[in-house]
Amino acid sequence: MNLDISDLFTIEQAAQYLKVSQSSIRSYIRQGKMDAFRVAGKRRVLIPKAELMRLLVPARPGNSIAGKVGG
Repeated sequence: MNLDISDLFTIEQAAQYLKVSQSSIRSYIRQGKMDAFRVAGKRRVLIPKAELMRLLVPARPGNSIAGKVGG
């Protein structure tokens, strides 16, 4: 896995980024909706930005962020 440290979020940062509670982030991880990684020997959990983006779905079918970029 080739990640830049700026692509990793703590649970608190992930919650702020998605504008949800920290307990929601923990729940997503527990339910397997989001992959997260524990730092060896520590209690710290890190979440790749790509995992946060995977949770975002269009509010309406056919409506995507990718289609809005640059256009």
